[in-house]
Amino acid sequence: MMGKRLTNEEIYQQYHDKVFAYIRNHVNQIEDAEDLCEDVFVKIYSKIDTFDEKKASISTWIYAMTSNTVIDFYRTNHIHSEIPEDLAEDKSLIEDEILNMESLDNLAKALKSLPQEQMDIIVLRYYRGLTLQEVAQQVGLSYGVTKLRHREALGRLKDILGD
Repeated sequence: MMGKRLTNEEIYQQYHDKVFAYIRNHVNQIEDAEDLCEDVFVKIYSKIDTFDEKKASISTWIYAMTSNTVIDFYRTNHIHSEIPEDLAEDKSLIEDEILNMESLDNLAKALKSLPQEQMDIIVLRYYRGLTLQEVAQQVGLSYGVTKLRHREALGRLKDILGD
């Protein structure tokens, strides 16, 4: 162990809002999101001894635990019709970046380089925590077009930020 370990309270203070926002993006009911967020922190606290900073940053480790918790929620509740596509895919670069505070400056610059419509979609989706359906209503586009613009925006951000 090289760096000083964060206490459970420091981890909670630094990551609670980001973890909750991520879960809320993927789960329809706020009560489920609150329960899942609590579950994530219980897992973090119980598994903190297994965290290896040589393998991943703590934000990446927390992201992976959060993502897996949401996927498990869908599996155990047999909610097949509602599984968000981005959960079935590899983890989204933008969501990883949001949890990785060191990259927020780069992300802000990359966002500004997107066309206005795409930037609006990303901001509404990840910073305001809206579902893609809600984003579509906000920007006045069909769900299909919004989904396409969202995917294009993520692709551009991926290109700008690099893998």
